Amino acid sequence: MTGETSIARRVLTASFVVVLVGAAALLVRGQVPCDVLAAQPACQVALQPGPIEDTLGLITVSGTEVFPPPGGTLHLTTVAVQDDLGLTGWFGARTSPTVEVVPREQIYPPGFDRDEVAEINAAAMRDSQLVATIVALESLGYELHPDGALVVAVQADAVTDELEVDDVIVAIDDVPVRESTEVVDAVRARSVGDQVSLQVRDVSGTRTVEVVLGRNPDDPEVPYVGVLLTTDLDLPIGIEVDAGAIGGPSAGLVFALSLLELLEPEDLIDGRIIAGTGTLARDGTVGGVGGVPQKVAGASAPADGSDPAEVFLVPRDNLDEARAAAVAADLLLVPVGSLDEALAALEALREGRDPADSLLLAAS
Repeated sequence: MTGETSIARRVLTASFVVVLVGAAALLVRGQVPCDVLAAQPACQVALQPGPIEDTLGLITVSGTEVFPPPGGTLHLTTVAVQDDLGLTGWFGARTSPTVEVVPREQIYPPGFDRDEVAEINAAAMRDSQLVATIVALESLGYELHPDGALVVAVQADAVTDELEVDDVIVAIDDVPVRESTEVVDAVRARSVGDQVSLQVRDVSGTRTVEVVLGRNPDDPEVPYVGVLLTTDLDLPIGIEVDAGAIGGPSAGLVFALSLLELLEPEDLIDGRIIAGTGTLARDGTVGGVGGVPQKVAGASAPADGSDPAEVFLVPRDNLDEARAAAVAADLLLVPVGSLDEALAALEALREGRDPADSLLLAAS
């Protein structure tokens, strides 16, 4: 799951649920796969600006000195799903500049109920937090020692019943793995129908699980196992994140920046209200997400009445969507492709310069 984005039900990853805050390619405005006039509210759902959260306030650090900024905030942005649209609500959503109507199955895939969707979405959030933590701590010079790929959930259509939650995959075909990304890459390098040997650690020791790779339900050419993974890691300092009901992987960038803000003496945000979105891969790459117009709109007019963001960090892959967003207050869009680019953009702002490739989105 670590670092994986965009593709529904990827092998060994937190999958389709990321359409809520990821899976940009799956959110197609205007797509009408069924007769909505006859089938609504069962046919489509509406994506609208969701709550924003000051990520600095969600993180608790122990075991080392922290440096809370004297002012400013780092906001993660969300998308809310309205899934009980009557015809009146559907027509209203279709005409709203800040709402997008999408097929229901993009949010609630056939065969998966809301609880299962919520479980996978929560797993994606936990993994995004861990990836952000690893990337941030390594950039600060910490030496980390991942110890395998931890199973955090087993899907109902998994190809084996021999893998359980809290199992740790430590090798594939006798090749050691330290992080969940290595498991994902190893499986994707194989073919549907291949047999792989997983060496698994549990509380009683190590065992071998033989798995025949199945077909991904959404892409029959992609090999599939059907478990959700994160990296098994003992952190050198205590880091806890209380994200509440927020799910999905798209806050990875903001989590990493928030950790660096708290752990570095330098005030990175310099009193500004900065919002953003974007997955964060293990190598620091910022990936595209979905729901960007709704997130940008929400950052410009927070539903809780707080001050709007001044700056929005957006994945480079999503810049065109962000430019098309309807905003209630002027907002500086800053496209970034990596954590390093995001840090460079914040440095430019501190020095009174416009970040590279930034543009001002004017209130409509």
